[in-house]
Amino acid sequence: MVNEDFIAKMKNDAILINTARGELQSNSAITHAIKNNQLAGFGTDVLPNESEVFFKQFSPWHPIPDDSARDLISLYPRVLVTPHIGSNTDEALSNMIETSFENFEETFKTGHCDNLL
Repeated sequence: MVNEDFIAKMKNDAILINTARGELQSNSAITHAIKNNQLAGFGTDVLPNESEVFFKQFSPWHPIPDDSARDLISLYPRVLVTPHIGSNTDEALSNMIETSFENFEETFKTGHCDNLL
């Protein structure tokens, strides 16, 4: 969805923000647009295949495995990437813990769980 055609319709001083889904964006198209001043900046808390990138430790000896993510991140400060933590609220965490406990208790007592995947 966010590809070369999409970006071409934007003003050159635009800052693109994606907090929806990483699969909606083409990292290479965004990188190209930033490098060629077709976008002023980009901010996101999602990436395609983000499990390869977020909450991992990287070094020169163990670089980010996704080349397009690495190229995008290298454009800081015009590109800002943060982890997606929209569900990291007291209420959301409490609900997740409560549901997990209820699922465990139901499985322990009855041998099955209504939320079984």
